[in-house]
Amino acid sequence: MTSAFVDEFPHLLKNRKVLFTAFFCFIEFLLGIPCIMEGGIYVLQIMDWYCATFSLMLLSLTECVVIAWIYGADRFYKDIELMIGYQPGVWWKICWKYITPATITFVWLFSVTQLSPVTYGDYEYPDGAIVFGWMLGLASIVPVPVCAIIAILGEKGSFVQRIKKLVHHTDDWGPAVEKHRIRYLQSLQNSQESLDSVVCTPLVDVKNMSASQQL
Repeated sequence: MTSAFVDEFPHLLKNRKVLFTAFFCFIEFLLGIPCIMEGGIYVLQIMDWYCATFSLMLLSLTECVVIAWIYGADRFYKDIELMIGYQPGVWWKICWKYITPATITFVWLFSVTQLSPVTYGDYEYPDGAIVFGWMLGLASIVPVPVCAIIAILGEKGSFVQRIKKLVHHTDDWGPAVEKHRIRYLQSLQNSQESLDSVVCTPLVDVKNMSASQQL
């Protein structure tokens, strides 16, 4: 999570990463204290009941769909090849596109149909605890559609045009380190894929980047 914040706000946190990480760990330490107190098992049960079986699987399903079908399994496949130096097995691509989303969908739907108010043994939680559990579970889900709606409203054109623009890469997409970015662009061009946005950078630009890197 700290890396996500640093990547999202580099102008504020890049030079303060150690301090921010320490602060983040301290906050998480404070949030974890209720789980180790006398009634901690009841708090932990709420978290497991509404987060692990509801929001976590829904977020995982969304991630699989976005990576495999919107970003593209082939593009993600090549990104991994660039990072590890060899092609992963085709089995992984099949999992990303079909097996994993289908499995998560089945388990999530089954969990939703069996979902009931949280209990622990014979203890039944009060209504306030149940509301807190739902708020806890939705806290990690709600930001996704909210941010999507804000992004759509911030674009111009028809609804379809806005969606198409938002699912395309931005001009700064790719590795942050310049030498890694050069390799990334060259790899995509050498594979002769159909590229969008940043990936459509002409080969001459890559050569110029290489020349500037040598200087």
